Amino acid sequence: MCEKTQNKPAASIGLPQVILPFLAGLAHLHVVYFAAFKTVLPILRGEVSGKQTEDFQFELYYLDRAVCIAYLVDLICCFFKALPFSRCNRSKDIIEHHLPTLLLALPFAIPTWAQLDSFEPSLPILSLGEDNELRDEFIKGCMMASGFAYISSMNEVFMCFQRVEMSLQKAAKFTDIPKMKQHYFTSRLIIGMELCYKLAFFWGLSILACWGCVKLPYAVFQMHMSNDDLALWQVLFKMITSPIVLRALLFLTFSVVMYPSMGSRCLRKVKQFFAEGQEKKTA
Repeated sequence: MCEKTQNKPAASIGLPQVILPFLAGLAHLHVVYFAAFKTVLPILRGEVSGKQTEDFQFELYYLDRAVCIAYLVDLICCFFKALPFSRCNRSKDIIEHHLPTLLLALPFAIPTWAQLDSFEPSLPILSLGEDNELRDEFIKGCMMASGFAYISSMNEVFMCFQRVEMSLQKAAKFTDIPKMKQHYFTSRLIIGMELCYKLAFFWGLSILACWGCVKLPYAVFQMHMSNDDLALWQVLFKMITSPIVLRALLFLTFSVVMYPSMGSRCLRKVKQFFAEGQEKKTA
């Protein structure tokens, strides 16, 4: 996302180009809080087993709500021609990235956290009992898929606050940063942290999210297969009509198709970044 560039006149940079990206950065920081501390941290602490259904549904809802708010703020920024991300120069890139999440991924989880049994054939797995292994695997898979996927918003936090700093100094493009006088979020230290975080997500955290996307449908499949009254075609039908399963498969497909190449591009940027640092030291 946000690889192509397009010049933007500095004269168009005003107060909205400062305030709106700042609000977008806060919104994405809100996502990071719920993803890291309310979803990923309980997984790392082993607190998923025996989790109450209501707690799981609330955590899923609050994280998805935070993502929805952040993505809507980004789109509002685009509407007012205040691009929120430092490395993006076209609203089209942001819109194309956000709309599938807003229109597909987030709505697909509504039947699960809203307890809409008639729309979600996978919900009976939450009624198996708090000590049931398949139930724990389903909850853990869902939390891994959502938490490790949406923790990527830390990348947007970096870019939003970089954009604020750029706008304050009338820098329209990321390549204008060396011309700026003041550097905080646009300092080499923060840019290096941003690039390393990107790489860690594409080739690390996203793999954990993908593993969650595998665990979730497998647990649902095992639950349906344990029902002797269901034929295989009925089990498969329940799988492909389950919104939460489709959400997991949607992210898994996107990750497998897109993230290896995005990680490769990021690795090249990391190498270039450190090579430039060596050149400055020897200059």
